[in-house]
Amino acid sequence: MTAPKKASAAGTPALRGQARTVIYCHGISNMPPEGVLRSEWDRALFGADQGERTRMAYWVDRERYPETAGVSTRAIGDDRATLQVGAEALLAASIRDSDDREESAAFVAAVTKQLEEAAQTAAQRGAPMGGAATKSMEVKGLWSPVTALFTQAFLADVNDFLFNKTKRTRMVQTVKDRVTTGGGPFVVIGHSQGSMVTYQALMELGAALEVDLFLTIGSPLGLPQVTDVLHQWHGKTLPIPPGVKRWVNIAQDGDIVCLDQTLADEYSASGKPPVLDERVQGVVWPPSKAHSASRYLSRQSTQDTVMAALERSRFQPVSPMTVARNLADSLDADAMVRVPVLIELLERTQPTGSSSGASAAGEGGDSLQGARKKVLAWIEKNVLQDPITAETVFLEDQLDRYVSVNLTRAEVETLAAALSQQYGAASPAVYRMFSNSKKKALIKESIHTVQARTAQLGYNACGQGITWAVLDTGIDNRHPHFHNPAFAPEGTIAAEWDCTARGPVQPGSGNDANGHGTHVAGIIAGGLQAVGGDGGPDMLAMAPKARLVTYKVLADNGSGYDAWIIKAIDHIWKQNQDGRRLAIQGVNLSLGGAFDPASFGCGDSPLCASLLRLVRQGVLVVLAAGNEGSGDIVVDGFNATRSFDLSIGDPANLEEAIAVGSVHPTLPYRYGTSYFSSRGPTADGRLKPDVVGPGEQIRSCRSSSDPKRTHTRGKGESVDGLYVALSGTSMAAPHISGLLAAFLSVRTEFIGYPDRVKQILLNHCTDLKRDRYHQGAGLPNLSKMLLET
Repeated sequence: MTAPKKASAAGTPALRGQARTVIYCHGISNMPPEGVLRSEWDRALFGADQGERTRMAYWVDRERYPETAGVSTRAIGDDRATLQVGAEALLAASIRDSDDREESAAFVAAVTKQLEEAAQTAAQRGAPMGGAATKSMEVKGLWSPVTALFTQAFLADVNDFLFNKTKRTRMVQTVKDRVTTGGGPFVVIGHSQGSMVTYQALMELGAALEVDLFLTIGSPLGLPQVTDVLHQWHGKTLPIPPGVKRWVNIAQDGDIVCLDQTLADEYSASGKPPVLDERVQGVVWPPSKAHSASRYLSRQSTQDTVMAALERSRFQPVSPMTVARNLADSLDADAMVRVPVLIELLERTQPTGSSSGASAAGEGGDSLQGARKKVLAWIEKNVLQDPITAETVFLEDQLDRYVSVNLTRAEVETLAAALSQQYGAASPAVYRMFSNSKKKALIKESIHTVQARTAQLGYNACGQGITWAVLDTGIDNRHPHFHNPAFAPEGTIAAEWDCTARGPVQPGSGNDANGHGTHVAGIIAGGLQAVGGDGGPDMLAMAPKARLVTYKVLADNGSGYDAWIIKAIDHIWKQNQDGRRLAIQGVNLSLGGAFDPASFGCGDSPLCASLLRLVRQGVLVVLAAGNEGSGDIVVDGFNATRSFDLSIGDPANLEEAIAVGSVHPTLPYRYGTSYFSSRGPTADGRLKPDVVGPGEQIRSCRSSSDPKRTHTRGKGESVDGLYVALSGTSMAAPHISGLLAAFLSVRTEFIGYPDRVKQILLNHCTDLKRDRYHQGAGLPNLSKMLLET
């Protein structure tokens, strides 16, 4: 339970979600290896490793801690915690090595006394009762031996930061090293002492560094003993760093490191919104557990705060990248070691139908040579500095479409920011960078892959008269894609509902802060161009004239409860049951989760049972198969990516529904099933997915929370600004939903017979010659379905 102190609306700037990179700075004591720690924080905050999109400022003092921690940071406070060994001696050594021993010793004594008194007070006010916990509390309150050792380790590092300039400079430099290579705007997250390190680094870097969000968790920046020293450095009023646009501070009750839970009363700056302090109520036992970074990062409020500041299309399970994840992981092993990097050059081919006399191939060759020159010029300027030569870094510039060279982490990050299209370089030349692996690869093009465009023009299969429900994160109802009068004078969106609040289904807000639901809905229905248009740059959905009923069943962080989804299903069932005919003929769920065989049979979970009711009512249910078809395993001590069968999740394992895997949008025969697409069989041995659909780099509606956005396309508003490319079976499923809506709009006699429609779908698929447990029946063909029915 949280009780945030909200900043005034006038004082808080509207976030546009532009941040491209997250910078972490960890807290006290010894830590696991950098890559392990970053992965742990990624999984706590995002649910998956983020590769190049996150960076860890790793400042551990290896003179004090020669070996990395052998356990996860979650173990801090447990009997296994490595920080217990020699903590008292380390604190004494820290005082001895201080620039001012007397001031250092006084600081340690004052903070120790304050922390101990606070722990005793917390024990008297509501520590857990019963058993050993009560006995310990009665004797020593919360000041257990583990807490004492935790505090000594904490004070040793804090003392170094405040009273040892050499070590402080080294700590601060780790943060500078992670941001000065480029890749911003940034979200900077500082935990525990990491908040002090990042604060000082941001102060020294000044306004030139763009920080959209500064998030401090479990921070000691409010302790009087700490602020007394910071006042000496920064003056009577402690400023908010110049480059920071927004500062949010989160403090957990019982976290002894952040006894002063508010920073807004100590830190301020003219023209900047105040620090937003959020207090997390409820004592956590033992108190050192309350300080866990993973606990802070895994809270939904923390995730919502971070995601609101990020460019969401970049932070997807599958999204465009410049630095491959295996390369990012290898660079974290040692920032100063050069690793072999394969740089794929950016090729700009000549557009089809160009009137210039150059051929596409010729232009491609010219663009490759231009990109090669830019990359080599960059290497010459930034890498090949005496005594480093082309030979020592194994520079290979004779490859057709690549340049190979050994680079450090800082060089890789700087090169990506300087010459990569993904980082918005003015003159891009780098497409992607790999360790030693290969690449992988749009609704405008994928509409042809399943023959939907042909059916629109030949059969007028445009979804007219059909209503499809989308259960997702909501919808941006002001997007012009859904307000083309050529399709529906009243707009494509028939109704919006919100199932995430307690109680009955509520009217929707018209917003989609996450963007996933808007993207999915845009694939099914709506569009900018007319159906009989000339195929220009504007976008067209699979069933442009279909109507949409959207249900918000996922929170803004992309996660939700089964109850929210079942609430929406029940609402749909009741609407259909109360009418003479089906009000909603189909539903799309681009969501899913793990399957628990210990609790229920495969395809028999509460969610599956609710969906089965809809099928039996006559509703077509289309589900994303999942993105768990690939993952990392440890082989001989090294991470290796492997494909996984039996990776169909819930509710995609529902037999009566249509589970959809993913293929390449324009080259499905060549590339086959997407590497990430979940594969069958189901846990009980049935064939899934049923079919596959385009799911890689699919361009669809970009959500916006801008209140000034209108239903019509504004002057100068480009297609690129209205649309964004995302990947996943979440994008494949709405292709099939739209295809089925288009089919039913022409073959109305099949409305209410989902089993027959499913069979027609399966019988008219193109076999991609892949394993049936990967592709199901294959890639649907709408023209065939219509021709033969």
